[in-house]
Amino acid sequence: MSAQSPITQPRIVHVRQNILKRNDELAHQLRQRFQAAGVFVVSLVSSPGSGKTAFLEKTLTLLKQQQHRPAALVGDLATDNDAARLARSQAPVSKSPPERSAIWKPPWLRRRWRIGI
Repeated sequence: MSAQSPITQPRIVHVRQNILKRNDELAHQLRQRFQAAGVFVVSLVSSPGSGKTAFLEKTLTLLKQQQHRPAALVGDLATDNDAARLARSQAPVSKSPPERSAIWKPPWLRRRWRIGI
């Protein structure tokens, strides 16, 4: 039986660190801040054309009619169409600045851009 050189032996490296740990920590902090401020937050993510904007437009309108204070943050990278549609609800609508939304960035890189509670 001959010994194999270390170069030819396969090595298995186990990665046990949570690569999204910082994202998880920030999400936890944000949930605590929202809860302390009495803010209910919903994130809608789906494929284009699935009805997110129509659903949100109707929801914002109904919430405004019921004297709630809804608001929307729009992340459409290509156009202002969604922001314009949601503004018809009379709820405050904010669009992510293009220089910050051209590529996805994890939340801890977006700290400078905040929405006041």
